[in-house]
Amino acid sequence: DANEYVRRAAVETLGKLPAEALAAHGAAVAATLEHTDGKVRKAAVQTLGKLPAEALAAHGAAVAAKLEDAVAGGRMAALQTLNKLPAEALAAHGAAVVAKLEHPDEDVRKAAVAVLGKLPAE
Repeated sequence: DANEYVRRAAVETLGKLPAEALAAHGAAVAATLEHTDGKVRKAAVQTLGKLPAEALAAHGAAVAAKLEDAVAGGRMAALQTLNKLPAEALAAHGAAVVAKLEHPDEDVRKAAVAVLGKLPAE
């Protein structure tokens, strides 16, 4: 449905599925990351964060791209979802997270530090 309220409700409803059942819908949820409405994009990122780690890793790049979302809630949701990735999968997005250490919003910087804390020291 093109209506943003219906689309967001659909994405949020999918997020209530058990993680293994949600995995079958991961691609459909990821497709809504490009929706014009920021609340739909945020809901999509949050729903992807409920996927099993392996399934989430498949969408890691799409989630990392939302670190540049126009809506602050979308950026925070992206950081929180990336934090659910295993360290090996998260490492591929480390540079994008490091860039958030310079963000003007203190909460974004704190969330970035938390995410980076999962990475092994080099």
